[in-house]
Amino acid sequence: MPDFVIRTLSNAGGTAAISDYGAHLLRWAPAGQPDVIWTPSTWRFEDGRPLGGGVPICFPWFGPGYAHGRQTAKSSIHGFARRSWWRLDSDSSAGGQSVGDQSAGSCIRYVLEPADAPAGEVPWLDDEPNPRFRAVYDVTLQARSLTMALTVANTGEGPLTFEAALHSYLHVGDLDGARLRGLEGSTYLDATIAGFPPKTQADEDVTFGDSAVDRVYYSDRPLELHDAVLGRTIRIDKSGSPQTVVWNPGRTGGEALANTRPGAGEWRGFVAVEAAICRDKAVTLAPDASHTLAQTLTVA
Repeated sequence: MPDFVIRTLSNAGGTAAISDYGAHLLRWAPAGQPDVIWTPSTWRFEDGRPLGGGVPICFPWFGPGYAHGRQTAKSSIHGFARRSWWRLDSDSSAGGQSVGDQSAGSCIRYVLEPADAPAGEVPWLDDEPNPRFRAVYDVTLQARSLTMALTVANTGEGPLTFEAALHSYLHVGDLDGARLRGLEGSTYLDATIAGFPPKTQADEDVTFGDSAVDRVYYSDRPLELHDAVLGRTIRIDKSGSPQTVVWNPGRTGGEALANTRPGAGEWRGFVAVEAAICRDKAVTLAPDASHTLAQTLTVA
């Protein structure tokens, strides 16, 4: 098993950290700002077990999997990418050490192929028995923004179908002061209700509290997460993503979150806003084709 390595990106605008395991973004803190990315109070680094919080990569399925409009037969949720050892391709952080002040930005690139997946996870669809892919994940730190881009290329001879999401846990001062804006009028699937009934976002803001929020919005619009407690706005821009998943477990689910202190209310410190391609929007690539799912976070 490889070592658990955490690499640092830094420039005049702030600092980010990412783990080789899962290519999992663990933190991003702009200079003079609290962390933008939420993580639980404790960590458990264990091979085969996903890390909590941060920005896990969901691939090649989302949730239990729903490619071709049907469930896949895998037992774990959100695919194997977040439980895989990604290979470092290039790293401006000089092998994990902080690169200091780089006004042009700092970047890191990881690669994942079928041979890197845990045993028994490939193939994931019965009618695509020999999937071949190359997934490239780029994280770029700029002065006031951070961009994550997942590019999946079909390197095989047949079709490649997958779902994906950048499952961003965004840090807020408290849920009571958090308002997500930009989804008014959008259709969404409500995953807190059996059958995922479609609904329409009637209000200007999505708000949060004791009740769970778990929705798949059909929207490619930019969003703003307004935080009255921390006095800031996080802007979320994306591309290659026809859907946005919005999630907070609420009180009941939140108190059961792994790696959090019982009764501490840590679940009140984040809203997950995820650039996604899932369910009926799953991507099918022809041989030699590729798709890029990207998300940029900017603090104002």
